[in-house]
Amino acid sequence: MFKFIKLEVVHWDFWERFTIPLEAGVITVVGPNGSGKTTLLDALRTLLCIDCSSGRDYKRYVRRNDKPLSWLRAVVGNDRQNSGLRPFFPLLSETVTLACQIRKKGGDWQRQYLVAEGDVPLERLEEHGTWVGVRDYRQRLENAGFSQAIRHVLSLEQGDTDKLCEYTPRQLLELVFSVFGDQEVLDNYQQAKNEQYEIGRELEKLEDELAHLGVRLREAELGVNSFLEWQRLTNDIQKLSIEIVPRVDLAYLVERIITNSSHLRRKRQEVLSLRREFAQLKSRLEHLATEGSAALTGERELARERQAAQELFISYRDTVRDAERILEEKGRLEEQCRRQQEGIDAPALAAEQREQSERLAAGNHDLKEVRRQVRELKADLAALKAGEKLEPGFVREFRNQLGEADIGYRLLTDIVEVTDPAWQKALEGVMNSYAHIVLLTDPAQRQRAWELGERYRYRNFVVAERGTPAAATVGSLREVVHFTETPPDWLVDHLNQIRRVETVAEGSALPSKISWVTREGYCRERRGGRHIGVEPGQFLFGESARKNRITKLEEELTHLTRREEELTQETATAAKRVDEIAALLTGIDAARQMAARSAEFARIEREFPRIRQQVQEAASALAACEESLSRARDQRLVIETEKSGLEGVLQLKEASLRREEGEYQTLRRQQADRITDFRTRRSPMPLPWRTRQALTGLRREYESAEAARRELERLKLKEIQGSWEKNEQCIGVKDKLRGDYNHLEDTIKVRRSHHHRHLTATEQARESYINVLRATVRRYSRNVRSLGDLAGIGVDVEPPQLVNDDLALAQAGLNVKFNFDRKGLIGLNDGEASGGQQVMKSLILLIGLLMDENRSGSFVFIDEPFAHLDVFNIDKVGAFLEATQAQYVLTTPNTHNVNVFKTSDLTLITQKRRHPDKWAPPVAFLRKEKPVKKR
Repeated sequence: MFKFIKLEVVHWDFWERFTIPLEAGVITVVGPNGSGKTTLLDALRTLLCIDCSSGRDYKRYVRRNDKPLSWLRAVVGNDRQNSGLRPFFPLLSETVTLACQIRKKGGDWQRQYLVAEGDVPLERLEEHGTWVGVRDYRQRLENAGFSQAIRHVLSLEQGDTDKLCEYTPRQLLELVFSVFGDQEVLDNYQQAKNEQYEIGRELEKLEDELAHLGVRLREAELGVNSFLEWQRLTNDIQKLSIEIVPRVDLAYLVERIITNSSHLRRKRQEVLSLRREFAQLKSRLEHLATEGSAALTGERELARERQAAQELFISYRDTVRDAERILEEKGRLEEQCRRQQEGIDAPALAAEQREQSERLAAGNHDLKEVRRQVRELKADLAALKAGEKLEPGFVREFRNQLGEADIGYRLLTDIVEVTDPAWQKALEGVMNSYAHIVLLTDPAQRQRAWELGERYRYRNFVVAERGTPAAATVGSLREVVHFTETPPDWLVDHLNQIRRVETVAEGSALPSKISWVTREGYCRERRGGRHIGVEPGQFLFGESARKNRITKLEEELTHLTRREEELTQETATAAKRVDEIAALLTGIDAARQMAARSAEFARIEREFPRIRQQVQEAASALAACEESLSRARDQRLVIETEKSGLEGVLQLKEASLRREEGEYQTLRRQQADRITDFRTRRSPMPLPWRTRQALTGLRREYESAEAARRELERLKLKEIQGSWEKNEQCIGVKDKLRGDYNHLEDTIKVRRSHHHRHLTATEQARESYINVLRATVRRYSRNVRSLGDLAGIGVDVEPPQLVNDDLALAQAGLNVKFNFDRKGLIGLNDGEASGGQQVMKSLILLIGLLMDENRSGSFVFIDEPFAHLDVFNIDKVGAFLEATQAQYVLTTPNTHNVNVFKTSDLTLITQKRRHPDKWAPPVAFLRKEKPVKKR
């Protein structure tokens, strides 16, 4: 260890420049308060590169004199040590110069150090060495023996050096470990453990971050899955909309074309078959028309023959009738002659005359009414045969009003044809109440039509709305009806809801909610069952209704004709009797009339057999003509009936043919449109899309084109309703998060392994270092004991329990006890020691920190160690300092007892700066001469 020889200061605080010797064992710095004693010690501290006292630093001292440069230079010894080496090896001179240069650079103060061989003045320092930084300079001092322990002791605050005895055992142990560098090692170990603890916490945070990153990764994976699903969904939607749906349309269009081709062929065969049937029926109808014309001609010829025979018969009959009347007249006259001879009953004849007159009047009235009915029937027959329909008067009146108002219409009876005559009765019963419904051609005329209906109280519906009739339900009443024009929707629905059944038993087996009707017109609906059938003569719908009406009217006309003949004969007989009675009552001379007409009566009696024979022959001829005419009429009627039926069938067949031809043409146009559409759709498609195999596969996959569209709509709805990740960057984010997660996971594994290994190594290293701590305690214990022996004080040190445990190390303490004047052991700060003893304890504890078995010599800076000591204790402390053979720099105020200088070899005197001087006086010094030893 080196010692100071001299010190030179330039521009330090308020000192301009001075040089003082320091080659002494005990150096006392004396001066008033504020004169620079601590400033001088801080100059030495700065030169030794340790911290100044009381929170000061070197910058405080150099910036107070307004100089840009400051110097500190010391000459120290470089004597050989016990090891044979010099402290500043490889410098071999006896002395070494330590220099510190402080200059202002870049607005801040910076210091640099230099170690030069020998005593080199400031002006020649640049020639004898290289300036170094703080770290290198400290390392050079440590190599010279200025250890961390000495640096630590010299860095103690002012007043702390004499208060070491007030430390607790724990504080003292920490100070010992700190001075000898062990505390730093322990701190390093603790710092390492703390770092490992922090690393553990960081690892926990990293694991938390890994968990959070895992959550984010899972969210990102969900997002990627959502994106991929959305991408698949959009691809499916795009594929469906761009490829699948058009191809499925094309596939099913091909299928429809193929299906409709066969259907079209069947329809064509049906149309050809209907055409052949229609041609055959038309040919048959023409043949029947020819036969009918021939029959009519024959009938007319026979009618003329019958007319001639009838006229001849009537002539002969009239002749016979006249002859019979004459003969009857003869008989009546003969009877009257007899009665005149017998006498007559006048009252009875008068009563008979009144009775016969009443009968004649009634017969004339009935005859007149029958003849009127005959005229009406003949008019109705003529109208029906002309194609007209017989309608009630209110219907004809409303028709006239609609015609005058120029409102287009049709009656329901005009558009209905019954295709199955067997169900005519049932249909007439169901639709009888709808017969006179008016169907408007133009719905816009509804208001005017309804106003007419209100005015004329028309009790049947006037319908403006009509739609395309729905398809007939199988087995319904609608199947036997054909509408030549569009009917009301509700009527079609009503007919579709009525089931046709053969028997009531069959209808009863149906569910109660189903309405049904039999062929005879027994109908069951929700209100119950009733008979609604209509007889043929009352039919209103279709061609059969007209024919049945003609037949019925002809039958009624025949009956009325017979009735007319009967009434004619009855009235003639009554009139004749009235005349006879009148003659009797008038008293005609029957005998005179007999005489007058005897020749006439004789002629008639002679010719009567011949005339009667002629009548019989004429009657036979007339009967033959009647029979021939009847056969001809029957034959014609058969032909006409067949013709009429054939005309109806032909009309139905023609309507069916027109319908089938229309459907066939429609199917052809639709098929042509499909083929055109197929070619249009096929042309932009690639060939692999439209091969038969590909289209067949699509038909197997999708049951219909609508199914493909429903799937497309479902996917679109799913896309709209779903919450999707649509940013493609989510894949990169997921990959980045996956990479970060894997990297962090691997990092945590590696760092966890390193952490465990380092923690184990730290524990093992500190376990090993415990032995060093014990050696340090033993070393310090030897030092204080040896110092106690020098001072004549017994020192006892209780070694602490040092084990590798944080709590044990934190609670361990160094308990040092002192025995003054053999009065017994006292502790560090137990209140039993005097002030001098306290100072002695502190000095022993302090100097024990500086002793080094391997290096001789040391130096200590102590601020005012003699404070509060009496003369005896001052001498005792001084003797102790002198006995330790170390270099001490002590400060003391100038008011202290002179005994403080007793052991001082060199006294440095500081003075305050006097105003207005810029610089303080240089430090003065007094050197004690060493006494000459007498031999």
